[in-house]
Amino acid sequence: MNDGRSELPLQRISRSGVEIEKETIVEETAIQLDALDSDGNMYTHTTLLATPVDLIELHAGHLVAEGYVSPTVSLDSFTHETTPHHVVVFHGLVEIVPRKRLVTSSCGACNHPDLLIDDIGGNLQHQPFKNLELILINNALKSLSHEMKLFQASGGSHGAGLYVRDVGLRYVSEDIGRHNAVDKTIGKAILDQSEQLGTSMLLLSGRCGWDIVAKAVRSGIPAIASLGAMSSAAIQLAREHGLILFGFVKNDGAWKVG
Repeated sequence: MNDGRSELPLQRISRSGVEIEKETIVEETAIQLDALDSDGNMYTHTTLLATPVDLIELHAGHLVAEGYVSPTVSLDSFTHETTPHHVVVFHGLVEIVPRKRLVTSSCGACNHPDLLIDDIGGNLQHQPFKNLELILINNALKSLSHEMKLFQASGGSHGAGLYVRDVGLRYVSEDIGRHNAVDKTIGKAILDQSEQLGTSMLLLSGRCGWDIVAKAVRSGIPAIASLGAMSSAAIQLAREHGLILFGFVKNDGAWKVG
């Protein structure tokens, strides 16, 4: 079973000289995402560079987080082919213009040059995380870091998860791309037929940009906490949709939007 990593021989440079040693490397490969067009024909709507684990979850989450389908897709709507390369097929209708290039992450900003999106995921005015205490945010992100096994082995992956209020950490995902990790986490929740997205805080091991806020809004996730910084566009979009952001979360404080 592929766990998203490989052991590769590399040159190791140190003060004592150069040696050949094995290093744990995060895998990165092209993932083809196919679906049916309006005429019932199968076509490739996106090709992503991603870590080849949880790929059905990646496709499901990507479709919902980019606003292409409703968050009611089921596991039996997807198939995953591995020969001659990774192809994940959604046996449902997706009417979007195919991207004529290899996408290095599942960021949707290029489809929204005005940086505006529709709030299709639900009512974000319900805010279970509005008065959250710093210690809880810290503990949630620490629990995410603890579950990031690929990062612990390689130091080369991003992580995402959902902190469900009164439940705890769920649906942890890792990938070479931070957007892919978010899509995988959202996909895991959707395919699990979870109704907890609206009472969840998205946890990020890295920074939070516009694209990830957009994914959360479309999916109905009301809050995000990131170990890294927030961008100006992320802050603006969060304010427009009533989503709460916590950024640069550390033991002694965090920045908050909302």
